Amino acid sequence: MAILPYPINLTPKPSELHPMCPVKDRLERWQPHPNIVQALNILPEFQDRVREVTLRGWNKSTRASYGAGLLIYHVFCDSRNVPEEERAPVDTNLISTFISSLAGSYSGKTIHRYIYSVQAWHTLNGLPWILHKDQIVVMLKGAAKIAPPSSKQNLHKPITVQMICDFHKQLQATDPLDTAVFACLTTIFYAASRVGEFTTKQIDAFDPTQHITPNGVHEDIDCNGLSTTVFFLPSTKANSKGEEVNWAKQSGPSDPHDTLLRHLQMNDSLFTYKKDGEHRPLTCHTFISRLKKLAKAAGYDHVHGHGLRIGATLEYLLRGIPFEVMKVKGRWASDTFQLYLRKHNQILAPYIQAMPTETAAKFIRIVMPPVR
Repeated sequence: MAILPYPINLTPKPSELHPMCPVKDRLERWQPHPNIVQALNILPEFQDRVREVTLRGWNKSTRASYGAGLLIYHVFCDSRNVPEEERAPVDTNLISTFISSLAGSYSGKTIHRYIYSVQAWHTLNGLPWILHKDQIVVMLKGAAKIAPPSSKQNLHKPITVQMICDFHKQLQATDPLDTAVFACLTTIFYAASRVGEFTTKQIDAFDPTQHITPNGVHEDIDCNGLSTTVFFLPSTKANSKGEEVNWAKQSGPSDPHDTLLRHLQMNDSLFTYKKDGEHRPLTCHTFISRLKKLAKAAGYDHVHGHGLRIGATLEYLLRGIPFEVMKVKGRWASDTFQLYLRKHNQILAPYIQAMPTETAAKFIRIVMPPVR
């Protein structure tokens, strides 16, 4: 894999401790000053094993995110001529200065992530993380309040069944890519999943231990004869051991069952497409790019991949599926699920009209924050 050059304004000073490498490898390969590590008196025969086990605690996407944060941190240190010996273990003054240098230019969430990056680097290398916690917390809150408007993303709008049907009208029926994209689209939507769970990051990045395969698809039939198609995701953001998601046959052009069958008949393989005589896995970039073009042709702007999961949540809730059931199906973390319930008017509207007391009580119990 080719290593992309650093951005012009984010190029660190050359250092053997921080070799140029893919962003996902920086957490592992970028080292603190050797005198710091030696001072910890870690037995040499255990050093590599400790690092290996610790590294497994973060998934690859998290490591890549931390790698980006490490670059920002070391460029900051370079700009202020901070010696390597003083970059770790970091002290409160240095981290406070780091936060203040970022405040006003980045979102609060991004700055949080950069601090977590430095902390993860300390953890991996067995270095203490001893800071004035109250000061750091207050500074992070302040940085979030003065974040530039451009850094704040608007809520992603939900993609609806009607929109998917309109996308369908724009498809080229004989195009292998369109067929793969639409099959992936309907599966992600009705399974209430994330785009990254059914696509790869790059064409050469397919890994059967990380990505869905045909062997991971099966049909379940319950005692009432109701059928669902189940997909086993070998590794997810929330569970490295894998999770199952599912959908049932639907009516209309958005039906994921018939769409998946047409895709397999044309492309012979799950969520890949034929091009230049070979099968190519559907990458996240290719999927999102084609989705936006279909949306624009259908008259929709500002369509985002995360809108599929939000739209699925909206669709199922409006069908009368209980909140508790939807939370399980969508594999929502508690606080995240409540965030969407509170901020999307279409989800809230049916539940804040005149209604039976029992239904209202269920709604209030879910969306109200817990008593502390």
